[in-house]
Amino acid sequence: MMSFNNFNEGSPASLEDFLFAMQQYNLVYNSDFRYFSNTDNTATIAGYGIPDGWLYKDSGSGGSIGFSILTGQCVIVKSQDHSPMIFKQNLHEFPRWKTMLLGQCVTAKVCLNLSSDSKVSVTLSDGIDSDTVVKSGSDDFEIEVRLNVNLEAKSVSIAIETTSEPVTIRISKVFANIGRVAISNLPCIVQGVIGERKQYLATEHPPIGEFSLCKSSEELGESYTRLDSVLQKRYGTGPNNRSLLPDMQGYFSRAWDSNASIDPDAKKRLAWGKSAITGAHVSTLQEDEFLEHDHVLGFAPNKTLPITGQTPQLIINKELKSNTKMTGGNETRPKNITELYTIKWA
Repeated sequence: MMSFNNFNEGSPASLEDFLFAMQQYNLVYNSDFRYFSNTDNTATIAGYGIPDGWLYKDSGSGGSIGFSILTGQCVIVKSQDHSPMIFKQNLHEFPRWKTMLLGQCVTAKVCLNLSSDSKVSVTLSDGIDSDTVVKSGSDDFEIEVRLNVNLEAKSVSIAIETTSEPVTIRISKVFANIGRVAISNLPCIVQGVIGERKQYLATEHPPIGEFSLCKSSEELGESYTRLDSVLQKRYGTGPNNRSLLPDMQGYFSRAWDSNASIDPDAKKRLAWGKSAITGAHVSTLQEDEFLEHDHVLGFAPNKTLPITGQTPQLIINKELKSNTKMTGGNETRPKNITELYTIKWA
């Protein structure tokens, strides 16, 4: 396979470039913003929150991020001052990324619209070298950036930034791949959905690209921002202010009740581990419990009971309630088979 370090960066893309790029993967997860794990289910654009896989920061006042159902775009409303807004994703968060990306040419493209006359920059960076393109105006833009990834790179990321105000940025799509041509419809390097739980019957070791949930809770490392954006500290926060993985050792799972009242105590559910979430929400805990009930003791008549000096009395057949003798084992459980639970990070 050819290396693009031998190409003249200023030369137009050739048919060979297109054919090569068509064999690659899209390095951008959630490139068209279909996944919003942390939406609050409101009808407003801002209600969708930050799209999965992305990092967003705007320290000013009045800024927001969300999604427009009508246009299918991620919508960023810049805060009403000149504080910087950054919308970023790490592209290197998949197994063996160094083998694939170091020394290669990566091309990315951002399709966006600026609502008013303003300035926006797009940067492709590996932490050592970078390529930045700046656009000004109020229009639709396709912004392309290209970078030869340094052999010493520790990361690869793409970022959209602005300090302009006020402006609304509507982003349709962001995609990137190895090669001198960025192609929008390539399959993603992440197969499936980050954050989904998987389970295995024949191994005690998580496959590459997944973390075991059958171990003590651990904080995500700094190179797992995509999964962190999905978990959003739902199971608690570690000392570095990143999400903790849930500890599912020995637990059964139960489907979220979602106001169906099948789980009668859903609103009483407890926080799990170091989480602060309680009540009828995903990730909460219920301790084991019996359904409230009585034990009935049945007695039959006995007409031969000898009672000295008195007329024999009948023991009346009644349902009487009483404490019963201890029975059973260490827990209440159905028949079961243990499985390895994992969570997908790439």
